[in-house]
Amino acid sequence: MTNNKKQLYRTIVKSLSFVGLIILSYFLLRSALLPPTPQKIQIIKPVTVDLTTIREGSIKIIRWNHSNIAILHRPKEMQQKLKKSGENIKYFVFNNAGGDINCPLSINQTTKITLKDICSGYLYDGLGKVIKQNTKVQNLIIPPHHFIGQNTLIVGEEKTD
Repeated sequence: MTNNKKQLYRTIVKSLSFVGLIILSYFLLRSALLPPTPQKIQIIKPVTVDLTTIREGSIKIIRWNHSNIAILHRPKEMQQKLKKSGENIKYFVFNNAGGDINCPLSINQTTKITLKDICSGYLYDGLGKVIKQNTKVQNLIIPPHHFIGQNTLIVGEEKTD
């Protein structure tokens, strides 16, 4: 190959690299400086759940806000332990992702008063607080919700008085 062809190829590669860097810089600066466009904001509608379909001691999973939301009809043992709290002790609503890798939860069949992460074995009490086994694990996330009467749950909005 002659030196002229090598020099031509070298010049083409350098020019394309330079153009690529300019295009990349443009998009990086544009995304850093411009505010997000309003059409990207999505309104997430609340979900209504009929609580009569959930048996005591079982968990019903629904989808809301791109997450699996669990509604636990607390077993009698768990309800008795929580009687002192002033909230609805019959049902517990939480984001069904526990532990450090966000695995689903189930009722701990041994005690019936705790929830257990099925992957790591971390335990949570009936209010979603981690029972200290690992200080890095967070409490369960409670989505906005409220009850209408005894048989209807609205997930995705807080109660307005």
